[in-house]
Amino acid sequence: MVDKALIQISPKKEPRRKIQTPIPAIQADEELYVVSFDGSARVKRGGGAYSGILWKLPEWTVIKARSAYTEGLTVNEAGYHGLLLCLDLLSTVDRKRVVFCGDSNLVIRQVRDEIDCKAPGLTLLR
Repeated sequence: MVDKALIQISPKKEPRRKIQTPIPAIQADEELYVVSFDGSARVKRGGGAYSGILWKLPEWTVIKARSAYTEGLTVNEAGYHGLLLCLDLLSTVDRKRVVFCGDSNLVIRQVRDEIDCKAPGLTLLR
């Protein structure tokens, strides 16, 4: 009886939205690049590290990789810096198709205009 009463007043959870990303197909004679970005930060250390890697498919050859550390970054700002680092790496190659990979749901969804970018530190990076 108590369980039924709680079910009626408890908030209903909405299922988490999954990002559906199509798997890219590549032709045998086609050049495809993949960039991967990441960022991390710790409040105690007062800064964040971020990185970017540029691969060429189908061989998965690492073309370039860079990382950096900046004082005063949040984890989300570090993720954006990683994405910007990838864009910098891409500026040096003749590319036709690029796949972006990152584990920051916030950065990816904001770049795709799926969610608003409200934090002042992130608005400038976007």
